[in-house]
Amino acid sequence: MASPRAQRRWSALAHPLVEEDEKRQKDRQLPGPLPEKPPLSGSRLAHYTHSATLSFTYLDHRTKTYQQETLSQTDMLRRVVQHIPEKHFRMIRYFGFLANRVCGRQLPRVYEALRMERRGKAPKLYFAQMSKAFLHRDPFSCVLCGARMVYTAAIAGLTVQGLVNNAQSIAQLRYVPA
Repeated sequence: MASPRAQRRWSALAHPLVEEDEKRQKDRQLPGPLPEKPPLSGSRLAHYTHSATLSFTYLDHRTKTYQQETLSQTDMLRRVVQHIPEKHFRMIRYFGFLANRVCGRQLPRVYEALRMERRGKAPKLYFAQMSKAFLHRDPFSCVLCGARMVYTAAIAGLTVQGLVNNAQSIAQLRYVPA
């Protein structure tokens, strides 16, 4: 007959000495849902020692300047914990006429009441436009001869070596600036 210890389920991957039930109970004790991103990134930390203080920089939106603040660890935790919602709390980002459910119907009425002009859709940006603006080069012009490149066909089933063999003669040509 197997011993009672052998009948228990053990988590061998993360904690070889901790039972699964104990690990789950420990996870349940954490306050609220944990954020995926830390509340303060490591790049913003100006100074941190394992003692009692924590210094960080932030942008003050009222004065439009960067400020540096030093807090104790307990004060920092107190500030972070106040932003953790209670269990089963439903987060609402927009309400009233900006709510996702009614903004299509209500926003035109708000624009009318405030006598605002309704903005049109922003023009679409395409890859070629962005490339020309940023790199000052047409991505569809050949780097060798300057002619306009046109999509002709896709060759399926070639290996990397086959693609290299097809492109090797083009790659050995001399670069001609446009």
